[in-house]
Amino acid sequence: MSAQTNSTQTNPAPNTDRYTDFLTAVADFEGVWGLYRNGWLIYPGADDQAFCPFFPSQDTATDWEEGAKTGYIPTAITLVELMEGVLPDLAKNNVAAGIFPTRTDGPFLPSHDQLHRDLITAFKASLGGK
Repeated sequence: MSAQTNSTQTNPAPNTDRYTDFLTAVADFEGVWGLYRNGWLIYPGADDQAFCPFFPSQDTATDWEEGAKTGYIPTAITLVELMEGVLPDLAKNNVAAGIFPTRTDGPFLPSHDQLHRDLITAFKASLGGK
């Protein structure tokens, strides 16, 4: 993991509909997008809670990165890689999973356990609809 100390901050109040949209898109894609450059981006958040931003698409990751100007590259992460590697590593380092921040709204910050459960539920639901 890699820390980013850019002073650009987003509003702390996320839109929960974005979280639901994120889960649906991620389950369909079977992966998420993060920002990577010699490690996953760790971004300073509100109330000193650092987060690793995750996005439902390359376009949303690119848009946020361009606003934050981190120099990190949008990179796909499979659900397996996310759930078995990235999320446990973030939890171990007390870094939140920052779900779908935008240029104007902060990320949704579920607990790691809640995100894991929600991802599994969304993935099972997407399999039922295929």
